[in-house]
Amino acid sequence: MRDMTRDEMQDLLPELLHGRLSDDETAALARTVAADPDLAAELAMLRAVQASLARTPAIDAARIVAALPLPPEVVATTSVVDDLAERRAAKRVMHVSRFVRAAAVVLVIGGGTLIALSNGPSPTSPTLATNTSSESVAVASGVMQLGLGASTDELSVEQLRALEEDIRSLDGVPSADVDTGTDFLAGEGA
Repeated sequence: MRDMTRDEMQDLLPELLHGRLSDDETAALARTVAADPDLAAELAMLRAVQASLARTPAIDAARIVAALPLPPEVVATTSVVDDLAERRAAKRVMHVSRFVRAAAVVLVIGGGTLIALSNGPSPTSPTLATNTSSESVAVASGVMQLGLGASTDELSVEQLRALEEDIRSLDGVPSADVDTGTDFLAGEGA
């Protein structure tokens, strides 16, 4: 066996105690322990600890684990988490769809306004007569009703709510049937 430092010999004391050293190493370490009272005291302490551990009852971990109560169903916990995650995802989709709709409205209105402003009045468009009769103004305002550009400032709260209900009840899908019975320019049925 090669020459070892005292610290290396101290590290080998548990190996000596458990019989894991070769015969030569055991003999050399036993001579060193006999010559060094501190190493001898440490080996004696290790032997005392080993003897006390032999007297303690063995711990049966399997029996302890079997006696523990079973954990609550994992499914119940994950369903609550899944429901919460689904609700949060639905909220995100709802917020995004609102944003997309608002952006689309802004683009349509803004784009239409820009096109109308950039085109200006065309030279072939008919000019309005400056002396329109009060009857034609009444017909025009009746046809226009609450279309684009009509003022809703004079409506009462009840009328505004009724208007909102009417708008919500409109079918957003255009009809597949072509309506050839109305001439919108003439204002009467064809």
